[in-house]
Amino acid sequence: MTTRTCSRITCQGEAVSTFTYVYADSIAVLGPLSFQHEPHSYDLCAKHTEKLSAPQGWQIVRYTTVGTDF
Repeated sequence: MTTRTCSRITCQGEAVSTFTYVYADSIAVLGPLSFQHEPHSYDLCAKHTEKLSAPQGWQIVRYTTVGTDF
């Protein structure tokens, strides 16, 4: 398996989580790194995972697994 990098522009950090959203429901979902890259998701490094925020009125759902720090 090759290492994936953060989806944020100019960031070359190693991806540790995957972020996606449901615009119609105003929900952002952040979870462990997916097994493979999906077209409508974003891989984030630890720094950007920690700093993730959503627009006012949106809900962020964070799924974690044992041993992760986000």
